[in-house]
Amino acid sequence: MGNITRHGDVAFGHGSGTVFSFGKTSESHTIVNPEDKSSGKIAKWGEDNKYPQNFIKTLKLNGAGSAGARFLKSTHYGQGFKLYKPNTENGKESKELVSLIDHTEIRDFFRTCKMERFWVETIADLEDLYIAFPEFILSKDFNTITSVRRLQTSKCRFQKINEATGLIENIYYCHKWEPNTKEDSEYVETIAAIDSWWSAEQIKEYCKKKKIYKFVMPVFYPLQDETYYPEADWHAIYRNGWMDVAASIPEYKKHLFQNQINVKHVVHISEEYFTRTYKDQWADFTDEKKKQIRDQLTEAIDNHLSGNKNAGKSIQSITYKDANGNWTKGIEVTAVDDKLKDGAYLPEASAANSEIMFAMGVDPSLLGAGIPGGKMNTGSGSDKREAFSILTSLFKTKRQITLEVWELLRDYNGWDPDLEGDFANTELTTLDKNPTGTQTTM
Repeated sequence: MGNITRHGDVAFGHGSGTVFSFGKTSESHTIVNPEDKSSGKIAKWGEDNKYPQNFIKTLKLNGAGSAGARFLKSTHYGQGFKLYKPNTENGKESKELVSLIDHTEIRDFFRTCKMERFWVETIADLEDLYIAFPEFILSKDFNTITSVRRLQTSKCRFQKINEATGLIENIYYCHKWEPNTKEDSEYVETIAAIDSWWSAEQIKEYCKKKKIYKFVMPVFYPLQDETYYPEADWHAIYRNGWMDVAASIPEYKKHLFQNQINVKHVVHISEEYFTRTYKDQWADFTDEKKKQIRDQLTEAIDNHLSGNKNAGKSIQSITYKDANGNWTKGIEVTAVDDKLKDGAYLPEASAANSEIMFAMGVDPSLLGAGIPGGKMNTGSGSDKREAFSILTSLFKTKRQITLEVWELLRDYNGWDPDLEGDFANTELTTLDKNPTGTQTTM
């Protein structure tokens, strides 16, 4: 299809011949999702257009999932964004850290835009939903990006692809999405969208031609078979029900604690016991007197059975034959089955939490949990260091996506092209090597 590049089912034009050719051409025509018969221009995220909100609500109910997500975000950020220049000496590559003091323009931009906060928030969106929506503000002459901020991913929706150009031309931003929210609602803001595959020069030329002073450039982890929004692989635990299992067990336990009667024994006292004990007097007692005698006996039995000092005591009771010749126990004490004593469903909760952490790629030992099937301990210090080292090494590809924002800022604003950005790793060490137990690497 000429200069059209496809990513999943999404087609983006690139190269000036396509990007800035705004008329219909047969080469740039793209048919997308013909089964989508919904009205309006908003590409829904989930059946009710509230997938991010529904997912986050479920995630917040699960301690293991929330802790795992928090751990991934912290590992991704590491020791924060750093500037460096690559060096090659004697065939070995190294990174020379660069201070912002030597680059006042970049330093002022970072301070004004609060870039440390921007990186933290953008990383949070990428880890939770695999996509982030940074918004860029341009100068009046379109030659400089003056500001960048994060738009919350959960509040952003794509406009449906323009079939004539193959482009997603806009982003819709709304604080409260509903299934029937339309793009022309007063609560919905329309913001121009820019393809992250375009170069800084292409973006600058496009914005000048279209008179765009504000745009969003979505950054996202690779799409697989999706059209608009990435389906995070670890969200399988949300779609297949493991998160619901993990959340339902504590809810069940809570209601069980609230509703279960805290009774240890049921005491059965036969009427025969009283008639045998008080003989002819029992029939002459008033109802009030009989009740008083019954209450006194019940209290005496209760005092006999309760308390640590009375643990293991027994009750002596005579067995009678009733009028029908059947043996009847004068007093019988029956223990009440304690539904909580055996830790019901706790193994299922443990399995659900383990499935959640495995899906997220977080070794359970890093969060203080054991390995199912193992000794269920928290692992040694060396186990934790190795697990953390493996996890950190896997963040190279994720950080590369995050750094697309830095690369656009550098190239668009004409900053030193030799400057590279990265997030410094935190490496766990033994205390004999470093008193703090950590060291920073690039």
